[in-house]
Amino acid sequence: MWPLIQSCLVILVAFVFQATIVPHMAISGAKPDVVLIVTALYGFTYGSRNGMLIGFFGGLLGDLLAGSYVGLGMASKSIVGFFAGLVQRTIFVENLLIPMFAIFVATWINEFIYVAFLFLFGEITPVEMLVSKIILPSAIYNAILTPFVYGAVRRFMVFKQGTPVTRIARKYD
Repeated sequence: MWPLIQSCLVILVAFVFQATIVPHMAISGAKPDVVLIVTALYGFTYGSRNGMLIGFFGGLLGDLLAGSYVGLGMASKSIVGFFAGLVQRTIFVENLLIPMFAIFVATWINEFIYVAFLFLFGEITPVEMLVSKIILPSAIYNAILTPFVYGAVRRFMVFKQGTPVTRIARKYD
């Protein structure tokens, strides 16, 4: 039960940070997506199911805050969390550039899924403007913030493993 509570707290804190502080961090209109970063990190660390669940709830919270097209962010972040889980255990190695690149790619996937859903609802945005003004700057921003977000949530992501404790000292008593 404790890992579930920890996960809920982490996504709630990420959402509150996203809603309160991130709007003030915009650079030329590009804003980081902390909930997306946390979603991908959970997927990379705990697999597709957990990444998808974190993406579902984080996306739903973001959609409820935005108010328009409720469900698009939830769907796109759930899909990103699922696919992040497919590459579980191959992302976090000693090289810091690999998780940063993975978040960069996850941002592209998230934005393209979101835009595809918007297109289905009749929203049309020029691709050149979309890529140059929104997707690329946001992907770079998310990649740069990845080490900081991972460092902040790392201690909450380490759940107790159900491994048995062996006492070697008892053998020699």
